[in-house]
Amino acid sequence: MKIGYERSGGFAGLRISFELDLDDLPEEQSKTLRDLLDEADFDELPAQILPARPGADQFSYRITVHGRHGLRSVETTDSAAPETLRQLLAQLNQLARTRMRH
Repeated sequence: MKIGYERSGGFAGLRISFELDLDDLPEEQSKTLRDLLDEADFDELPAQILPARPGADQFSYRITVHGRHGLRSVETTDSAAPETLRQLLAQLNQLARTRMRH
């Protein structure tokens, strides 16, 4: 399973993106991401979860999963993401920060 992650917007308008293969991660990290995808019921989410009115300076996200059910992408923002998806976003943001330091 592979996850593509993109974050854009925010005050500075910076864009971060990466793709990772869960099989290349340490087992605990891979399990955490798989569990968060399951908890968010990722395969059942709509392709876009957007706020009724766009907000200034918030981040926009696109998560793309290449998994057993094919390719699935979800776009959302800070204010529109359901709580279960926010946990996944937090984990992916942490991975992005780690990758930027290396």
